[in-house]
Amino acid sequence: MEYPMMVNDEAFKNVYFSRLVENHEIAHSYFPFYMGTNESRYAFMDEGWATTLELLIGRTESTVDSANTFYRRFRVNRWIHDPSGEEDLPIITPADALVGVAYGNNAYGKPSLAYLAMKDLLGNTLFKHCLHAYMDRWHGKHPIPWDFFNCFNNASGRNLNWFWNNWFFTNNYIDLTLKSVTRSGSGYQVSIDNTGGFAVPFDMIIRYADGSMDSIHQSPAVWQQDQAHTSINLKTRKKIIALSLDMGIFMDANETDNSWEKKQ
Repeated sequence: MEYPMMVNDEAFKNVYFSRLVENHEIAHSYFPFYMGTNESRYAFMDEGWATTLELLIGRTESTVDSANTFYRRFRVNRWIHDPSGEEDLPIITPADALVGVAYGNNAYGKPSLAYLAMKDLLGNTLFKHCLHAYMDRWHGKHPIPWDFFNCFNNASGRNLNWFWNNWFFTNNYIDLTLKSVTRSGSGYQVSIDNTGGFAVPFDMIIRYADGSMDSIHQSPAVWQQDQAHTSINLKTRKKIIALSLDMGIFMDANETDNSWEKKQ
């Protein structure tokens, strides 16, 4: 399937999906071919990046909402709602030791979400700088995962080892639990458990008694000090009557505990 074998790509009735496949395969000209990574051993270093790029390109070709919706359905849903233990093997698990959906999820959706979480953590500009630094320094040199991790650490000027360990070396999954929303001084304290363990970004959707609403974004940085729990202080004079967590493309395994509403 990969470029330069794109001539073998199948034609699909769904034009959007045909474009996605084309974008995915073109992305392989960079990962793994330009970089020279070992795709049979570390599939997440090529399939994961191609999956990420197919989403980012799709957002420019259509709309962000439509690209995100397709990504959630096609790349995330099957993994996050499969309870079998093999679905949560660490991403770093050698790809040539995996088969079936365990291989597919560890090679495509999960590492793609990890890269997108890192993009959210660093911000677009610094993330792009780090990715270009990795490609400039390592193209054709057959980098292994630790070369990638260390290069991002160096280019960003940050120790990101906590993030690499969280996403690539654990059997975590995505599941946040909104524990409580309580009055605290001049505002509220929001208590959230990271039941699944992955350091994911999320939005807090807040509804006030006056009818207004607000959305406050939290990057994966909220999990750096404590990857099991976080408490967020919201300074506001308004009365909060409801709050929910919006996970976006980071689909939650159990969405039933992602909202809170003040009892009347």
